[in-house]
Amino acid sequence: MAFALWPEYTIVLGIFATMLAIMIGSRERTIVGYWLALAALVASAIVTTVDWSSRVLPVSLFHQGVTVDAFSLVVDGLVLLAAVGALLIGWNDRRYGTDFPILLLVALLGMMVLGMANNFIVLFLGIELLSLPLYILAASHSPGVSGEAGLKYLLLGAFSSGILLFGLALLYGSSGTMVFTQLDPATMILPLAGAGLALTVVGLVFKLGIVPFHMWVPDVYEGSPMPVTTYMAFGTKVGAAAILLRFLFFGFSLSVDWWGPAIGYLAVLTMIVGNLLALAQKDLKRLLAYSGIANAGYVLVGIASHNMSGARALLFYLLVYGLAILAAFAILTFVAGERDSVSLNDLTGLVYRSPWLAAFLTIAMLSLAGIPLTGGFVGKFYLLQAAIYAGQPGLAIGLVVGAMVGLAAYVRPLQRAFAKPSGSESIEPIRWPIAGAIVLIVCVAGTIGLGVYPGPVVHIVNHSAAFYWLK
Repeated sequence: MAFALWPEYTIVLGIFATMLAIMIGSRERTIVGYWLALAALVASAIVTTVDWSSRVLPVSLFHQGVTVDAFSLVVDGLVLLAAVGALLIGWNDRRYGTDFPILLLVALLGMMVLGMANNFIVLFLGIELLSLPLYILAASHSPGVSGEAGLKYLLLGAFSSGILLFGLALLYGSSGTMVFTQLDPATMILPLAGAGLALTVVGLVFKLGIVPFHMWVPDVYEGSPMPVTTYMAFGTKVGAAAILLRFLFFGFSLSVDWWGPAIGYLAVLTMIVGNLLALAQKDLKRLLAYSGIANAGYVLVGIASHNMSGARALLFYLLVYGLAILAAFAILTFVAGERDSVSLNDLTGLVYRSPWLAAFLTIAMLSLAGIPLTGGFVGKFYLLQAAIYAGQPGLAIGLVVGAMVGLAAYVRPLQRAFAKPSGSESIEPIRWPIAGAIVLIVCVAGTIGLGVYPGPVVHIVNHSAAFYWLK
């Protein structure tokens, strides 16, 4: 039983080791902290794999407050991938401060807690453990735009946490329990339970960036340092989606009429609005921010479907989206160099400056658009299948329309990348940092691999989302 939490224990040990190394080391040797953080991430990934391979799951701990099962371990794997990608993209860059690897690990621990939360207290602790380090990381680069991004994220995040806490309090008052699996809508005080459920869902979808609770996303993405934006785009989405699914599927599975239609409408609205707003963006971080909003809508389709196919499609789509977004942000980091923003004009003539980068950007954008032979296509196909199996044609139509609109947004960077540069654009070769290049090559290979042969990963997510009380 105790070994079930070793992935989290490993990260805690990594946090203390990294903190101690940075405290006693000199500023010139900050790379030691990065190596220790990377070692903790790799060790946690190994332990997670061993736990998933064992047949003793699921395990309930702390009076059913935590449930370690195959689903939580896959969530652990996804957020570990996000953390490794962000760490390598920002590898030993002094612009982000010596505490970057520490705060990254603390936020990771919050994401892992959300994947296994089974009561209100653990849910709220996970949300705050995830959010507080990200507030600091968002403002870690400079007092200007980055400081503004951190302040906006802090104020709106605190507001959403207050809404979430109020909703959880109402649910506890109406049910008398904090454990998800002990919630019984038939015995709840309905006015309190309805208000509590609505407020709790609002607090959680804020973290996902669902329309109309999305306005913070582009500003925070634009102002945050590139590795932090990468981390938020992938890791935060995984943590928020995992806890929303666990909360609704485990706590209110028998009361789909309470939340199903609302989640479906939010999914369709988010997919279409996010992609429409992405069309008008000239800053690539803002374009990917609105893309992230639209992809949060795709993720919500898996929850709105309320079936095993939806839960499985959600996990698979989070992986393929994460690979594509890590590749995209790695490329933006290379193009930006010492800057922390990239516009469409900065991509002009990319194919002449670095043909391989242009090719990899094409693969990442096509995957985000859902073009065949990429992981994004397979992920969208599984989500579409889940919506159809659930008898919700509106969700399926919304997904197709959103994908068609999104295609136009993702083609714009490619048009600039393959355009012939004029005399004013730089044609100097682009430097590839080794750590970032590893992230880029692995993610592009994974994107193509999952588009061509998704079978092994599909087997893993099918086993991990075996919620047999669903349809």
